Amino acid sequence: METDEQDSGVKIGLALGSGSARGWSHIGVLRALIDRGIKPTIMTGSSTGSLVAASYASDQLDALETWARTLTKVDVWRLLDATLSGGGVMRGNRLMRTVGEHLEDRAIETLARPFGAVAVDLYTGKEVWIQKGSMLQAIRASSGLPGLFTPMLHEGRWLIDGGVLNPVPVSMCRALGADYVIAVNLNRPATTYDLRKRKKPGKPRRQAGSTPEEGAELFARWTGLLDNFVNSIRTDRENNEPGIAEVVYKAINIMQDQISSNRMIGDPADLVVTPQLTDFHLMDFHRAAEAIEVGYGAVEKMDAQLEGIACRPVLDDDR
Repeated sequence: METDEQDSGVKIGLALGSGSARGWSHIGVLRALIDRGIKPTIMTGSSTGSLVAASYASDQLDALETWARTLTKVDVWRLLDATLSGGGVMRGNRLMRTVGEHLEDRAIETLARPFGAVAVDLYTGKEVWIQKGSMLQAIRASSGLPGLFTPMLHEGRWLIDGGVLNPVPVSMCRALGADYVIAVNLNRPATTYDLRKRKKPGKPRRQAGSTPEEGAELFARWTGLLDNFVNSIRTDRENNEPGIAEVVYKAINIMQDQISSNRMIGDPADLVVTPQLTDFHLMDFHRAAEAIEVGYGAVEKMDAQLEGIACRPVLDDDR
């Protein structure tokens, strides 16, 4: 197994946090670290963080970035497979099939670098660390955002988004052997909306019919892909009342921000990178170029703190 262990023998771990479309910023973080001679040896991730972590662990980061940068709003809309039943409004199967067209699925045990994805057992409430088997299945299991993506049945357990319990999997990174852990936290406090900037209600739209295409269009609006998605669900809301997807997503953001803060107090990373992406919405995957730039810039601002990490000796206190 080829690794990127530093000359000093330090095993640098990178824990990539959950954050839906904001997760593309992880690519920029990785690029900036590598440009500074810091090559992570161990990769862990939650939700979208697991996708980027797996792509790097399998030497496929270039392929992922190339695909991400080509995505348009229409492309993202087409990836949604709406469902009128089940534990979410989207199954995520079409998305994962497309990911599989750009990333070769591999057994986690054979990857170039140790990798692990975090998920949560829906019924026991236990944190689940996926460290073997299909890389793509691990990513999907880690990405079941409650209420939006359906849970995934994995080895007899229904799994949901790892961000529910461990948004930034520092603990898993250390368990896999990292001596020095860099965490990327995308969970920021919910921002206060300026209602004057919100779009005014548009013309009423008829409800979607029974065809899959119409159902997908309705649910696509729910997830913020269309500019007028808030007003397409209900046109009678006063004061620009937020739509269902916005409420669910913002509530999860608040929860994950608190959880990640508490988790990292108990098991702190050695360094935390926090890209500022508060204006990114749930499904803004078409804004990859912006997110990657923000991620890269977040690392640039920490150059003084990063100096010497690549050749940092392993101390007994670090273990």
